[in-house]
Amino acid sequence: MAKKPSESSEALARLKKSQPSTRPGTSAEQSLASGTSGGDDADRQPKVPKQSSARSRTGEKVGLRDRLNAWLDSFRGPTQDDIERAIAETPDRLQARWEKLQDDRRKAREEEERLRQLAQDIQEAKDALETQRERESERMARLEREQAAFARRRQQERETEALLKAARELKSDDIPAPENRPMLQGDDEYLSDAELLERARQNLPEWQRIERLVTKARAIEAQAPPPPPEDQLEEIDHDEEIVLPFPEPMTDDPEPQHLDGFRRITLSISWVLFVVVGLFALGWMGPWPSIVDAHDGLYRGSTSLMSMAAWHVLAWPLLWVLMMVYTLYQWAPSQHSAMRNRATAWYVSNAMLLASGTILLAHFQDYGLEIITSCGAVVLLYRAVKNLNVYTERTSKERFLTDVPIGAFTGWMLIFSATTVFTGMAAWKISDLLFIPEIMWAIIATLILLVLLSQLSLTGRGRMSVVLGFTFGLSAIVGSRLFGENTSFLLVGIALLGLFVIVAATENRRYQISVVEKRAMEHLTYIDSDDSYNAQ
Repeated sequence: MAKKPSESSEALARLKKSQPSTRPGTSAEQSLASGTSGGDDADRQPKVPKQSSARSRTGEKVGLRDRLNAWLDSFRGPTQDDIERAIAETPDRLQARWEKLQDDRRKAREEEERLRQLAQDIQEAKDALETQRERESERMARLEREQAAFARRRQQERETEALLKAARELKSDDIPAPENRPMLQGDDEYLSDAELLERARQNLPEWQRIERLVTKARAIEAQAPPPPPEDQLEEIDHDEEIVLPFPEPMTDDPEPQHLDGFRRITLSISWVLFVVVGLFALGWMGPWPSIVDAHDGLYRGSTSLMSMAAWHVLAWPLLWVLMMVYTLYQWAPSQHSAMRNRATAWYVSNAMLLASGTILLAHFQDYGLEIITSCGAVVLLYRAVKNLNVYTERTSKERFLTDVPIGAFTGWMLIFSATTVFTGMAAWKISDLLFIPEIMWAIIATLILLVLLSQLSLTGRGRMSVVLGFTFGLSAIVGSRLFGENTSFLLVGIALLGLFVIVAATENRRYQISVVEKRAMEHLTYIDSDDSYNAQ
């Protein structure tokens, strides 16, 4: 069955027929040539489809579409067999590629292992060569020492012979032993036998004299009585170890960071709020009355056994000044990145905010919420003092401008927190809690406060500033208990006795540490001490 010609073939035929013919004789000549060429050539001529011939005879024009189809048909595309064959061979090609990739990776690993082994061999060779060089240098040094020792012994033998000859000339055989005399010949010279004998003649009389003196001194020492036993001698320990009861100060500060500047700014803002809130709460600014007049005089001296006299408000201006000094000192160049400030400034800043909240709450409400803020401030300041003990002050300026303000603030808040607690209990009508009289609770609270005070004051060189802040608040309580309406001589006696013991212990600690530091200063030696002694 003959295949039907495609449209592309027909278009190609129409394109060929549409071309203009040459002269008339040309087609006749072609026909004659084709007739004479034989049957084989006629068979090889392409057969033109009938449809194409018919279209050419009709004189139809070949359009752009036919030309495009004819051009596309000129490309030979893959057949169905080719596509099926390619699909069938795909796994083999993938397997071959995978095997080639594995081979390349294996070769790369082998090459890497070979290079690593080569580098290891080179390093071992270098180490072996270095070890061999060290051994060779040690051997050469040992040979040089042996040769030097042999040459020294040989030279001592020559000098001994020369000294014996010089001694015989003096009618004596007494010469110093080689280990008790210097060398006649220097290291940088070589003397002949005659020159060595001449030098022996010059030095031998002096050496013999020194030898006789040494022999006589040894004889006298042998005849002297033995020294007393060591246990009868007075033991004098000149190198007594002096241990101070605090860590060594850190002289080197770390590099400043951005957080250090933020800490100083935050501390300054807290101090400003501390002062402004205090001015409003104390009635010195604004239309509100003082804290001692608020809520019918709840914070006057007669509310509870731990209430303070009205003049206790004078402590707040003193604290403002002390904390201002502390805050300004934080801006000094030597304090920008000091470890003491990094360890304490955040606690002090938050404690000032809580103290401001304490007097603010005590002024504007009577539910006892100021107990929370006052106790929180005590906890933060307690941590700040402990950190001061970890990082000892380096100078006396740091002691007065950092430790003193923090210590005074801590001592005041310690006693003022007890006042807020007992005032809150009085406001809640539970002063006799658990059927225990208020005086018993006041004594227990005083003893607890004295224990906490001793834990803070007996640290460092003796923190008397904590005791002073505590004493100011306690004196306000004692004055109210002695001369106010709610008196208690027992509480006053216990408080004053305990405070006296703590003050004495703190001052004794300060005295002992000053004595130890003076003893330590005696062992210091300056670089110009020997020069001044020699000048005298």
